[in-house]
Amino acid sequence: MEDIREANFRKIQQILDRCVAHEYGMKTSALALKREYLTEEQMKDHIRQEIFNATESIVSLCQQNRALHNIRSDIQMPDFLWESGFFENLSFDGRKKYISFQCSSFNIDEYLQSPTCYDEQLPFFSSIVRFVVQTQYLKYLQQLENKYAATSVPSTEQERQPKEEVQAQSEPIKIVGKSNPFKSVLTPKQIKLLVECANEAHIFTTTVTQKILSDFFACKLDGVLKSNNNRLLAYLMMQLSCYNYIAYEWQSVIANNRLVLAKIKDKHLTRSDLSSATDNVKCIYPKGYEIIDKYIKQLQKG
Repeated sequence: MEDIREANFRKIQQILDRCVAHEYGMKTSALALKREYLTEEQMKDHIRQEIFNATESIVSLCQQNRALHNIRSDIQMPDFLWESGFFENLSFDGRKKYISFQCSSFNIDEYLQSPTCYDEQLPFFSSIVRFVVQTQYLKYLQQLENKYAATSVPSTEQERQPKEEVQAQSEPIKIVGKSNPFKSVLTPKQIKLLVECANEAHIFTTTVTQKILSDFFACKLDGVLKSNNNRLLAYLMMQLSCYNYIAYEWQSVIANNRLVLAKIKDKHLTRSDLSSATDNVKCIYPKGYEIIDKYIKQLQKG
């Protein structure tokens, strides 16, 4: 009986992870789009307001849903529905519903239209999704705020700079260090895992190696890759961005550095091509997404 319980909970976890990835992707994509229209100061103010809103939402959800108290310290764990104390703290009726739920009956389109439509069959489901999304989003916002703070120079400090120093700054400055357009934090071990992922899912028309993928994320390819499926490529990059392995501006990085060709026409994928593919996968997951999810989970485990 224990195996049956655990197996169904892990399947429900996969459904929940899909819902979280979709909603989190929508939030971060919207924020990236706003960045194109807002000034830096406006963006800073907007991020502060978003941090306040996310915090309010998290607190409100915790106050209204006792179930969230049992998972909030464990949501970074894969399969936290099973591994945390959530199951033990469900009512007897709630446990029966989770154990007997037919995962094949879950319709992602119905959920997207009405996120609470499965709450009767899976108690607290929509609240858990919102809680995880808001928690991840808050962490992402705080990281963005720290980046803005690190690159800001107070005007009073600029005014105190000697005239000679200001003049020196106007001269060409040699920038040292490695360029990292993707803002990738992927380690060689993680890139090796992504090589297996890309090849198993057939994301590109050719088999990639660790060096090729390392050069891809460093924007130093000796040539180009050719997409075998734009939607799968977008799904992989979106997932990597969602979990902060790469920058959320990944679409622009691929387009600006002319890294990938379209499958049919030998033209470089544009930001518009990648944006359209990303919008599509947010609504309907591409065939083969489960392969990518499998490797993303392995990345998270370290």
